[in-house]
Amino acid sequence: MVSQRTIERGKHEYPHSLERVPHPPARLRLRGSLGSCRRSVAVVGAREPDDYGLDLTRELVTGLARARVSVVSGGARGIDVAAHRAALEAGGHTVAVMGCGLDIAYPSGHRELFERIVEAGGALLTEYDDGTEPAHYRFPERNRIVAGLCDAVLVVRAGQGSGALITAAWARRAGIPVFAVPGDARADLSAGPHALLRAGARLATSAADLLDALGLALPEPAPAPQLEGDAAALWTAMSRQPRHADELAREARIAPGAALAALLGLELSGLCEQRPGHQFLRRA
Repeated sequence: MVSQRTIERGKHEYPHSLERVPHPPARLRLRGSLGSCRRSVAVVGAREPDDYGLDLTRELVTGLARARVSVVSGGARGIDVAAHRAALEAGGHTVAVMGCGLDIAYPSGHRELFERIVEAGGALLTEYDDGTEPAHYRFPERNRIVAGLCDAVLVVRAGQGSGALITAAWARRAGIPVFAVPGDARADLSAGPHALLRAGARLATSAADLLDALGLALPEPAPAPQLEGDAAALWTAMSRQPRHADELAREARIAPGAALAALLGLELSGLCEQRPGHQFLRRA
């Protein structure tokens, strides 16, 4: 188990970017490594996101991680945990900033994820001592650290009262660029990003939007997998949008039973993802 340590303001390991935010922590508690990535982006959003938000988070974070951008978030349910997991799956670096002591896994169901972050070379970070329990007023304080660590803040899905908007406010106060993902104008979870866009946030529809602003290039896409027969035809028919197995079978001109068997094989190989109702989509 990787032990934690204290890093004090003014010392070499202390993130100097935190000097931009109000009341920089006098010291931080750290498990793992803050890494040596070229840039860092905070990815935040709703704790109860829809599939659209989760899909976009995975897609955006995968592109950022492949470009060696560290992904920072708060370890919470929803968009936060989706961002951390997508960074890990892409072989990237991620940092979870906690609103409690590092000896407390909050939410408790994320304990295994937090261990994976550290084991993969990422970090858990907090300004609070061990034994400090999570409290509602600590999360806005935590959010200034999330923003201050980064070169940009991305808000994916957020209602009007979302804590993600607090992170965006800290970023704007510190002169850190804010990006927002647009959504259906009728959806409550679009209210936060749309308000940010009206206030001058930058539009983000792909990882390239953020990488361009950071002066980085999107890496070459991974080569298409070497597939044959039914699997190859279904892979060609599939996209990043969920589609029913029967629809994919018709497009690939394969019998439904054979198509479903091939799709399950693709899923077991990690090449596609299944959603409820026999909906399938390519993995990012």
